[in-house]
Amino acid sequence: MNIYEMMKQLKGMQRVFEEVKETLRTRKEILEKDGVEVVFNGLGEVVSIEVKEEFLRADWDRLRPLVIDLVNQAQARARDMAKEEISRRFGIMFGGLDLGL
Repeated sequence: MNIYEMMKQLKGMQRVFEEVKETLRTRKEILEKDGVEVVFNGLGEVVSIEVKEEFLRADWDRLRPLVIDLVNQAQARARDMAKEEISRRFGIMFGGLDLGL
């Protein structure tokens, strides 16, 4: 394979990675714990945080660690979603690579 063909393949892979990124941006997951709901996407971006219980709104000191825990869980799940999507698209080809996810 010559360098031109390799560059062409890399451009194609870059396009697929961008598609994966967009797919992950549109996937939404919800975590709920103790009356707090966090909605996030596959990129780990928190879309919304909603406090369901009125009594929690007055107790921010108790609520803060809960929100931090949910955000951390959301980011971990988003990384797993990204790895799953990349594995689905590329199969074993990138199976052992971390790819920063």
